[in-house]
Amino acid sequence: MNIMKKKALQVITLFLIMLMPIGAQQKSEEIIEKPEHYEADWESLRKHQVPQWAQDAKFGIYAHWGVYTQSGAWEHTKRNWGNYYITGYKGYYSTKDSDEQRQLFEKHIGDIKDGVGYKDMAIQFKAEKFDPVYWADLIEKSGAKYAGMCAVHHDGYLMWDSEHTDLCAGKTGPKRDVNGELLAELKKRNIKTIASFHHGRTVKHFEGIIKNLKKDPRFTKADLLNEDYYNYYWYLGGRERFTEKRLAITKEFIDKYSPDVLWFDGGGGKYDTEKILSHFFNDGLKHNKEVCVHNKGNFGKNFGLYSYENGHKRPSFVDWPWEDDTPSAEGWCDWQWDKNIEYKKSEDVIRRLIDLVSRNGGLLLSMNPRPDGSFDKGQEDLLIGIGNWLKQNGEAIYASHPWTIIGEGHMEDLFFTQTNQGNGALSRKIQPNTELFDWTDIRFTTKNNILYATTLGISPNSKVLIKSLSKDVNISKENKIESIELLGHGPVKFKRDKSGLHIELPKTLPNQVALSFKIIINGELEKRKELGTNDVIPAQT
Repeated sequence: MNIMKKKALQVITLFLIMLMPIGAQQKSEEIIEKPEHYEADWESLRKHQVPQWAQDAKFGIYAHWGVYTQSGAWEHTKRNWGNYYITGYKGYYSTKDSDEQRQLFEKHIGDIKDGVGYKDMAIQFKAEKFDPVYWADLIEKSGAKYAGMCAVHHDGYLMWDSEHTDLCAGKTGPKRDVNGELLAELKKRNIKTIASFHHGRTVKHFEGIIKNLKKDPRFTKADLLNEDYYNYYWYLGGRERFTEKRLAITKEFIDKYSPDVLWFDGGGGKYDTEKILSHFFNDGLKHNKEVCVHNKGNFGKNFGLYSYENGHKRPSFVDWPWEDDTPSAEGWCDWQWDKNIEYKKSEDVIRRLIDLVSRNGGLLLSMNPRPDGSFDKGQEDLLIGIGNWLKQNGEAIYASHPWTIIGEGHMEDLFFTQTNQGNGALSRKIQPNTELFDWTDIRFTTKNNILYATTLGISPNSKVLIKSLSKDVNISKENKIESIELLGHGPVKFKRDKSGLHIELPKTLPNQVALSFKIIINGELEKRKELGTNDVIPAQT
């Protein structure tokens, strides 16, 4: 390109940018200034920004599924609490003969003292009913815009076929690349892909186990103490070896599957995490796509898309892209399947999603597959129910933005705790308590100069009153509503006075969960003022 043509193109580009709204100008400038290569240091990594598609997605799905799921069918005398099942290996290798986890492990797998261990439990994880096409179909029906599965949990078992360890689905257990198969099916449906990595905590977990095993001479044959099994237990042998292996297996995953989202549970600033992030960002550049990292307090403030586990420690409004991460099960920490599992109801998850989106957030829902890779009916009903509502009302959710007013009704003090029925212990404080929501709760979102008002319940009357939209509230310079449409139905009659906006409901409602009203405004809708950078991010737990 000669100099004259290049200058002409620059002038045209600048002119087009000047015609855009301020926000769009900023986004264009960000794209123009995107680095050509990311270095493995925070000065370079912090130039990466959350892509617009990740902010617009609002709803994603992944799954906690692996070797640990096997124990969900065992004869536990107490319900899962905290991470009792998913980190069961802490009990399997316990030196206390009275430990129920070890007793059940010995019954179903074998004796730790004889060298039987987690590698042998992995053999029983067959995933014989895993069907990636069915998984992807169900995810697509749910309305999720990005999806995947837990690539590796704290146990160190990799859910793909790895060249770096035998403790992986490709070599021990299913002998299938289950993660790769699912991501391939999701990509066929143009669903963005996510992989969560929880292995930043693995080394610390097993260091404690090994310390206890070495103290007891009865466990000298334990496989974790035998270097011959390091081909399985890649995380043993010291922090230096762990760091080397963690980097290798994570880069391997990125190179093989090129996911759109990486989500980390622990490990921020440790174990060559900067090298992993730079490799991931550069993979996005290589494939000419925008990628995203979820930040669970791992990487400091103002980096990636914040992730709050069950809304723990989340402010009521965060002026930065974020999502809440929660299991499909009712229990606050029931991330994996067990035979006593109880699933959330779709209406509760829908109302939760509406509330989060109005506050500038989104929802990442974790599925609870059975050990064989199939799903309980409760899991299927949950996902399909969410999808049915989103198919009808998604325009009020996807790619929307919070309004100057978040909503009305139950707006604060939505934290609650769950109680362990066995010993009365309380969970951490989580949110929101969807049992508080009813038809008087309204949440607002905006898109393309349209205001959406969604109820978190169904009015027992023939009308809906939205107090926040009274005539005294300036919704635009003209302060006039042109028309209102009930999504899934059509135009509805309304009246606006000093007490609020009164909307007449049709005799037959489009759904019995939450009603979304599309409100067309005369003039430019009032915009939410930017609050500035929010310093509050989730703490590592």
